[in-house]
Amino acid sequence: MKKTLSLISVLVLAAGALVSCGDKESSSDKDDKKSEKKAEQGIIGTWVPTGETLEAMKEDIGGGMVVDKAEIVFDEKNMTMNASVDASDLMCLTDDGFNLSGMDCDIEYDGEVISILMEGEEVASFERIGDPDKDNIYGKYMNEEMSSGMEGPEMYFEFIDDGVSYMVISQSQEYTYDEEAGTVTVIDVDGEEEVSKVEFDGDDMTVTDPEGTIETYTRAE
Repeated sequence: MKKTLSLISVLVLAAGALVSCGDKESSSDKDDKKSEKKAEQGIIGTWVPTGETLEAMKEDIGGGMVVDKAEIVFDEKNMTMNASVDASDLMCLTDDGFNLSGMDCDIEYDGEVISILMEGEEVASFERIGDPDKDNIYGKYMNEEMSSGMEGPEMYFEFIDDGVSYMVISQSQEYTYDEEAGTVTVIDVDGEEEVSKVEFDGDDMTVTDPEGTIETYTRAE
């Protein structure tokens, strides 16, 4: 879908889960009843990409980044898309400083902000999310310049360990679900109404956007 009900679109913006006897139920019977109960929730719940949708998300989206996790969550009012992208090859903290697209950079850190330096000049900075911590540089950070370039989604970075980092993307917006018509309506970032077709087959969901693009999901456990 153009800019809204599509995890792939959000990621593109970022790159720039005894057989028994007698009176007891078999495990398959229990699974069937559990599935039926979940299906009664309709669109409400957590959905993860499957099939070609999943494969498309796992492809390199630029800068050596690869999708690690993705989901779309519907509650009564809002839908939220979450994705975690392995950004280690694009940028990460190292024992020697900071690796930026293969270039080794120096850093300065005051417990709140990581300043990335090249030849003594600051080229980027990351502001820590949460309380300051001078003893541990690893954690969650915002980059104001990169975040400002995202139309709608929120983005932050997780510097996990030496050479390991993730870009985490989240976009939440109100939606309207018409069960009888089988449609989901959202307002895109340009303020335009976008209506997508939604079909269910048990715990599988197929979403078709106005341009005919199809994405497939399955309900998470």
